[in-house]
Order: sequence, then structure tokens, then C-alpha cells
Amino acid sequence: MSYAFSLIGPEVTQNPYPVYAELREKAPVCQVEPGGFWAVSRYDDVVYVLKHPELFSSDTFAARQSTQDERLQREPLVVSDVNVLMSDPPVHTRIRQLVSGAFTPRAIARLEQRVRAITTEYIDRILAKDTFDMMDDLAVPLPVTVISEMLGVDPSLRADFKRWSDDSVSTGMGRIPDEEVERILRSRREMRAYFHDMIAERKRRPREDLISDLIRGEVEYGQLSPDDVLGMVVLLLVAGNETTTNLIGNGTLTLLEHPDALRRLREEPALIPGFIEEVLRYEGPAQILMRRATQDVTLAGVPLPKGAIVMPIIASANRDPAQFSDPDRFDITREQRGNVGFGFGIHFCVGAPLSRLEGKIAFEEIFRRLPPFSRDPGPVVWRTMFSLRGLQSLPLRFDRSARPA
Repeated sequence: MSYAFSLIGPEVTQNPYPVYAELREKAPVCQVEPGGFWAVSRYDDVVYVLKHPELFSSDTFAARQSTQDERLQREPLVVSDVNVLMSDPPVHTRIRQLVSGAFTPRAIARLEQRVRAITTEYIDRILAKDTFDMMDDLAVPLPVTVISEMLGVDPSLRADFKRWSDDSVSTGMGRIPDEEVERILRSRREMRAYFHDMIAERKRRPREDLISDLIRGEVEYGQLSPDDVLGMVVLLLVAGNETTTNLIGNGTLTLLEHPDALRRLREEPALIPGFIEEVLRYEGPAQILMRRATQDVTLAGVPLPKGAIVMPIIASANRDPAQFSDPDRFDITREQRGNVGFGFGIHFCVGAPLSRLEGKIAFEEIFRRLPPFSRDPGPVVWRTMFSLRGLQSLPLRFDRSARPA
């Protein structure tokens, strides 16, 4: 069966916002490609779905699997019921407690000096070049290094971590080439083997790191299998770098498209926190979440059957004119009224304070130390990811004649 709207395809990957606007206007709750899932596009409806887990469950593993190539479905990365992303209370509450201590405002504040030191190292390397890639040279390695150190894994393997992370989220839609399937499966096996060995080592000799904390958390949660711990490690590794990587990349590109905002931030770095929030709203790293209707339910006047897969489009909610005035205008001084870039409700991103800190420090150091830069004209290449939005690369060149003061 074909549907009037599709959320997949190159045009949507390049610019999904016109499709979201049409959905909000014409069909705020409707079935779309992929899979006949139900897209929810208006702010109030998105928030309603996210704040009612008793009606809209996060247990959507089967639906997420169904969007992958069938050969990948046969060998999932992790087989575990312990998944903070796809669980509901009371299980979700207990699992979240295992990791939330590492992301409290106080814990994140203690990381500030280390995050700045890591950022400084990467900025030093960038300064030695005439051209650089914001993704490869800062946006990717910074958050991977930070979350690797928190987990207690070797940051020198960050290229592997990034590849594993990409292969966890970039498996495409539908059928993909045989060689790509084999590469992804090899990557998954490598990731499983590496972390199973590390988890076994931490059980023998615990350290002061997040993996050891998760293993110690068995006392509060009950027995955790190696795959249970692996599931949480994979989620932290992926979420801990994908969100911030895309925040830095999307934010840089958006500033290059809005030179007045770029100039103002260079002059007034105190505006950076507001700028971060506006990037989350205007060009957020996460686009779509998934839920499953636990019973027959009516949403915005549309009846949804029990078991329906519902997709609240948080990136559409963040462009809803009913919630944000002139929502397609990028405004770093905008008074934020509840953007849902990090989600909403019980599944609000546990790592949001860390991502905000990394983004803030990255842009502080960019504006403080890097000369003005520009990119060559032409289309940018967005990664093909269904629920996330981020750049494949962002090559830039310095204007060395205008160093910042």
C-alpha cells in the first residue's frame, strides 16, 4: 500500500521541513512511509504522546527491526530486555536510575575542565591547517572521546567507536547492498566482542568508570547479563556521541547560513547557551521518536488501533507556529518555550546536560580561537539516518586575514 506522505528518500534527507509543514497543515496524524507508521506532527499532539507512556509504549523493538534489511534483523546488535530507550515504567525507572547519577548537573559540572581540555587539543590541531572538516576534526572526536573516558574505554579506539556507533544507527531503510550488510554485521560482531571482554574484565576488577557502575548496579536492579550491560553501554556510546556530534555540525552549518548570528556570537559569547537551544529547536540532532499504542486511542480526532506504531516528529513540533512564532526563522535570542529537541517526559534525554556542556564549550573555543571560516558553495551531504539528522562532512577554509581578537 502506498501513502500520501513519505518520510524517507533523498529529498526528505536533504530537507525534511517542508514535508513536516505539509503534515501539520493537512494531516497532523496520518499513516506514512515507512511501514504505514502513524506520523504525529503538531506540537501539542507530540507532547501528548510523549507524556502518556501508559497509552503510548516505548517498547517498539519489533517495529524498529522491521525497518531494517531482513538480513540485519537476523543478527541484532544486542539481545536484551534491559533497554532504557525502549522500556516503560517500572522497568524504565529502575534502568534509568543505573545511569542517571553520571549525568546530574553536579556530575557534569565536574567534567567541564576535562571537556575544555579535550576541546583545546582538537582546536590546536585545527589551527595548524588551512582547511579542516568540522565533523572529522571536532564534532565527531570530541563527544566520542568524552563518553569513552566516562565509560572507561580506550579513547585511542575512538575511530572504531564512531564506526560502531554509525553502524548502529545508519542501517538505512529496506534492502541494502550485500557488501554493506556484511560490513555492518562484521562491525556489530567486533563491537559485541570488544565490550563483552571489557564487561568481563570489569566484573573481575572494577574501576571508577561508568561500565563498572553499571555492573555494580546489579545490586539495585537485580541480575544483569553481559548483554544487558552491553545494551546500556551501546546506548550510552551511541547517544553520547551522535547527539553532540550533530549538534556541533548542524549548529556550525546553520551559523554559516546566518552570518549575522555568527558575527553576534563572536562578539557576545554569553549568547551561546541560547544559541544551543535554538539549534536544538531549529535543526535538532534528533528528528523522530517511536511509540506503540497500548490500546485503541484517538489522537487529534484520528482513531489509532491498539498496536499501531506512532512516530512523534519532535523536529516538526519544534517548527509548529502554534507553539513558536515565526518558527522557520533562526533566532539565537528567541525566548524558548518548551522545545522538545531532547524529548519530553520520562524519556527526556538523560545525557542532555552533557550534550549542552560539550556544545557550549565547543562553540566557546571555536569563537575564541579560530579565525573566521567559510565553506565552498554547493549542497551539503546529510547522513542517511531515519530518526537522526547530521552531516556526513563539513569542509571549511580559514580566512587567515581576519583572526579573531
